[in-house]
Amino acid sequence: MSPQSLRIGAGDVYVGILIAGYAHPDVAEPEGMDLLECSVRAVAPPVDANFPVEIRIDELRSLRSYLAEINSGNGPSASFAISGGIFELSFAPSRRGPVLCAVRLKSIEASHVRLEYMITLEPEEITRLLGDLSAF
Repeated sequence: MSPQSLRIGAGDVYVGILIAGYAHPDVAEPEGMDLLECSVRAVAPPVDANFPVEIRIDELRSLRSYLAEINSGNGPSASFAISGGIFELSFAPSRRGPVLCAVRLKSIEASHVRLEYMITLEPEEITRLLGDLSAF
């Protein structure tokens, strides 16, 4: 697998996900359970932070299915706890404006870190992200 990147948000505030490859390339996992070695970049000025995470392919597929459902700008709210809850995305679609996406990242390494912020997603950004997620 070659490295890939996903971006949620188009402005100065966004989440970037760099997918380096399989976390365990020599292990045959059940369908959708393969772990991907990733780095999540949280950008919400003045914060610009990277969090190492492992994301299952089926978590990305669930996100893609949901985004396809709300691509019209309307639909149910939903939250996705990714990577065992270290990385969470919560969406609030609306017919009258952009989709709001709440981002939460937690890390317990040398120190405790918790970062939460909001992103607004326009329909064209969701369409682009759907295209990027189609690789999974």
